[in-house]
Amino acid sequence: MSTTKTPLEYTNEPERHDLRTLLVRKDAPFNAEPTPLDLVKHYITPVPHFFCRSHGPIPDLHEDHTFSLHGIGVHNETMSWSVKEIKTNYKKREVMMAMQCAGNRRDGLHRVKHTKGVIWGPCAVGNAVYGGCRLREILESAGVTTDIPHLGKLHVSFKSIEQCEEGECYGSSIPLTKALDPFGDVLLAYEMNGEPLTRDHGYPLRVIVPGYIGARSVKYLKSITIQDFESNSFFQRRDYKILPQHVEKEEQADIYWQKMPSIGEYNVQSYVCSPPDGLHLGPKKGVAVQGYALSGGGRSIQRVDVSGDDGKTWVEASLYQPSAEGKSTHVWGWCMWTARIDTHMGVRIVCRAVDSSGNIQQEHPIWNYRGVMNNSWRTADKRLDLLL
Repeated sequence: MSTTKTPLEYTNEPERHDLRTLLVRKDAPFNAEPTPLDLVKHYITPVPHFFCRSHGPIPDLHEDHTFSLHGIGVHNETMSWSVKEIKTNYKKREVMMAMQCAGNRRDGLHRVKHTKGVIWGPCAVGNAVYGGCRLREILESAGVTTDIPHLGKLHVSFKSIEQCEEGECYGSSIPLTKALDPFGDVLLAYEMNGEPLTRDHGYPLRVIVPGYIGARSVKYLKSITIQDFESNSFFQRRDYKILPQHVEKEEQADIYWQKMPSIGEYNVQSYVCSPPDGLHLGPKKGVAVQGYALSGGGRSIQRVDVSGDDGKTWVEASLYQPSAEGKSTHVWGWCMWTARIDTHMGVRIVCRAVDSSGNIQQEHPIWNYRGVMNNSWRTADKRLDLLL
């Protein structure tokens, strides 16, 4: 029996004229990110400056597209809704959220040693306002509530229409406790920044999981299953995990995929975007510096420190974080920051963020085979023996 995989077709991709300023990291499937300067031009990231993450050909769906729900606790064997029905029958909610790929800043780890994955720079992240219905309300209408037995052991598994290079449709899962949390703000979204989702960003319907890595916000939603185990998807079981540092090849990784936990919430992160990558022309007083910071799990940014002398001294940045204003229980949006720094010849400007739980970025890159969750404040240069 032949095991040759049929190549995927990329003949029906969306027009991307408005994305021409993005840096394409892979053509097919399409993966691209903005430049650092473009990323920090707006607090709410415009779609043309929002990174695109794809695992296969972009589906061409319509508003009559339906998704199904079944599994533990669901009243009927299977329930289904069209996108039109959830727009009509469920109240629209809006959530401002920073979406970040787990591989953001993978290039910094790839310079240390080869990593597996799209070699993202520091801009596989963006902040948008998503509109849709609460997943919690969909689940409750089907009989799945916090009264369900063994709530803490159950998962919500999402399947996508999107076919993937890995040989199956995309899928992922989150704990049911997150989905049912009244302050968790998990959405089934059909809008982004007040407009219908574009095809690249999940049209007509996607999951939005605030505070979690982007891999859990499944696009082109096909089905939801309530079950007592994580998704069996490749992307939950054999990807998006931090493997031990000695694992350098796929054969070595095989014994660890089932041992290591799947990544949920992302870690505290910040980066210098202006001047790009913290690189400058030489010594100067009072250089204007700008960047972003964020943390997972609804944690706000407490402080951003910026240094122009290799971390010997630090200046506290001014923060712009409207998502943290008021009495919000969780902060899902990112923080923008500015500072003025005295620069030194050949010394990169660096930054480090502290979140509301006191988590701080580590100094040096911690290499892992998949190149995920890189949040070091030092950046590996192209010379492997030099950290700036």
